[in-house]
Amino acid sequence: MERLANGEDDEIAHAEVAAVEVYRGLPSNRHNPTAYRRSMAQKSEWTRDPRVNVTYRSLRYLWNGRLAKYVAQEKGIDVLVALRVVRAAEIGDFDVVILAPHDTDLEPALDDALSRGTCRVETMGWKGHKRLRASDGATIWHTTLDGAAFVRARDRKDYT
Repeated sequence: MERLANGEDDEIAHAEVAAVEVYRGLPSNRHNPTAYRRSMAQKSEWTRDPRVNVTYRSLRYLWNGRLAKYVAQEKGIDVLVALRVVRAAEIGDFDVVILAPHDTDLEPALDDALSRGTCRVETMGWKGHKRLRASDGATIWHTTLDGAAFVRARDRKDYT
């Protein structure tokens, strides 16, 4: 794991995870009952820890004539994440908000959260993937996770 400092302050000596928010698309029980069951079982397992909250938004299924089947499409998850990050920064209930996105669609939300100034906003992501950047060029504390971190963090439970 590699930590890239933001140059403004030292590494936090002690930090406690107060909340973990997971946002994901929910498969349809009608179109994909196996994936639906797995998702619900994962949510049940993960939320045993009271710090974890899983928010679903139903996947959208569109007919693909070429493939002759319905194809799932995730819609609105980035918007939900953006709203939550900005809200968390605005309220100031946390000392640090860590955003772990898959793409750069959340950069405007990152900019807005940073401008609130009520808490520190950091990013994290997998090694080799594009990281979020502030539009004003400010350096943001970023944690890069490598393959070993993935193996340690992976949920190994079989949800079949």
